Amino acid sequence: MALLLPFILWAVAAAAQGVFDFPEYPPAGTPDPNSTLANGAAPYPYNVYEDPGLAQARIHYDTGSYGPTLELVHAYYNYWPTGVGVASDGSIFTTFSRGNESYTLATFTSTTTEEAWPNQEWNTPAAFANESNPGYSIATDKLLLVQAVVVDGLDRVWALDTGRPEVNGSYLLAQVPGGPKIVGFYLNGTNFATYTFPANVVYADSSINDIRLDLRGEGYAYIPDSSPNRPGIIVLNLATGESWRHLDGHPSVTPDNGFVPVYDGVPFYLYPVTSPYAVNNFGLYAADGIALSPDGEYIYFAPLASRQFWRIPTSYLKVKPGPDYPSAYMLAKRAVEHLGESGSNADGMETDSSGYIYAGAPEHNAVTRYNPATGLVEPFVRDPAIQWPDTLAVATLQSGGSYVYFTCNQLWLGPNYQNGTDLRTKPWAMFRAPIEAQKATQLD
Repeated sequence: MALLLPFILWAVAAAAQGVFDFPEYPPAGTPDPNSTLANGAAPYPYNVYEDPGLAQARIHYDTGSYGPTLELVHAYYNYWPTGVGVASDGSIFTTFSRGNESYTLATFTSTTTEEAWPNQEWNTPAAFANESNPGYSIATDKLLLVQAVVVDGLDRVWALDTGRPEVNGSYLLAQVPGGPKIVGFYLNGTNFATYTFPANVVYADSSINDIRLDLRGEGYAYIPDSSPNRPGIIVLNLATGESWRHLDGHPSVTPDNGFVPVYDGVPFYLYPVTSPYAVNNFGLYAADGIALSPDGEYIYFAPLASRQFWRIPTSYLKVKPGPDYPSAYMLAKRAVEHLGESGSNADGMETDSSGYIYAGAPEHNAVTRYNPATGLVEPFVRDPAIQWPDTLAVATLQSGGSYVYFTCNQLWLGPNYQNGTDLRTKPWAMFRAPIEAQKATQLD
């Protein structure tokens, strides 16, 4: 019996460990809730109560803010902004949807003014509407409607031109090949590269929305197509100029038809709207936000009309479907990983060197971040002034410090989404918040 006792004790301990040794919760690396939750307690401030004894009751309330100090970088009094890209020298580039605007890509000249970049000529195509093909735009090397601007790890500026300008700010023209393009510039404004797409990669009704660049090896660009009709992910080989599509119609890139977001506490239903505003209802928008992991192994993405969060190994996306790889299309769809709900729909996304995936969270007036080590979406910064964080950019500045920059453009209050009534108020804003890590350069 004495010989059996140690074995019995070991067996009991092992059994207890198997039953009660739960994983650490919250997981290691999760922020301290007291440092991030927007909570407080104070006497009710409005003095509305019958019993004076209630004046001392400390009521728990939402303070509206958490996270690092939010810095206002720029106030837009002229045009309505979407994209942002920031170079290491502090140069900031921004983009504007184009209806009657005289430029679509710009840089700041002060904290409240902008000017066309690299110059007005680049921002002035010969026309917008195609006179010989009504309803379509034109093919041109000039910039039609730049949706996104990205500064890569070499401090080069890349503009993603949708090729689909708006007429009077409301009707989106269809594109023809040669309109949608990626245009690369050095910081001095010199053009060094232009890539266009064939009609079977960027369709006439495509809505190419954002871009992420991996400069390792041959180099690749990843672009979500937000069109509700044929959503997908577009891949461009920067060395050869070849491009192709993946994930067309997959649930990961498709709008959630039952999605009802909430902005500033107001449920946003898809009311029947009258032409021409019906064409821009973002409740139908598909794959939108996109981010590339710092090692280039994964693309993270989400539809705009959804709270679902996804990723896919880039090794599957880099294979061009075709006769040489007949299974590439199917294998890519099988490789998609569902990461669960993120808590809000997300417009813009971005990565830092530590692997965090930052995402705008317009439903919470916040920017959150996904931690691949824990699999959780964490709070990062929240403030009532964050009114629709649209596009994100991470920058490490030569002057010191790393930041995530983002535009706030009150998108859901615009006339295209409020049945023709513009509920936005100027100025629109660009903010930045400090981060611990650095810019993910995605270089060899």
